[in-house]
Amino acid sequence: MSEIGELQLGELGSEITLPHAGRQFSETDLPITREARTSAGNLVEDVIAYKKLFTIDYEILVNEDLENIVDLYDLHEHLNFIIKDRDENTRNYTVKFRPFSRRRWTVEGNNWWWQDATLQLEEI
Repeated sequence: MSEIGELQLGELGSEITLPHAGRQFSETDLPITREARTSAGNLVEDVIAYKKLFTIDYEILVNEDLENIVDLYDLHEHLNFIIKDRDENTRNYTVKFRPFSRRRWTVEGNNWWWQDATLQLEEI
């Protein structure tokens, strides 16, 4: 059973739980628009739809967690993203995993630590 605040990502039915520690999560509404100029030069805009952009920032990630995230990115497929809200409702989105940044912080033996990893998931 998933916990409140849990985020899961993966192929439909095979989602993994994203790490909680050091995570910040934000959700943005993106308007999908079509813009054009009229013959008089006025700008007109039609809002076609609103989609979500989810940003997940990690202060620190251990190598195992980063490898799991990279494996999902390397699928280059649309993924299922599940959010467990505080009212215990579950929201599901089909998302595109955008290219993401990360920076190797330190290495201790076989343990690699990564910092400032930012994941962006865009609803399709």
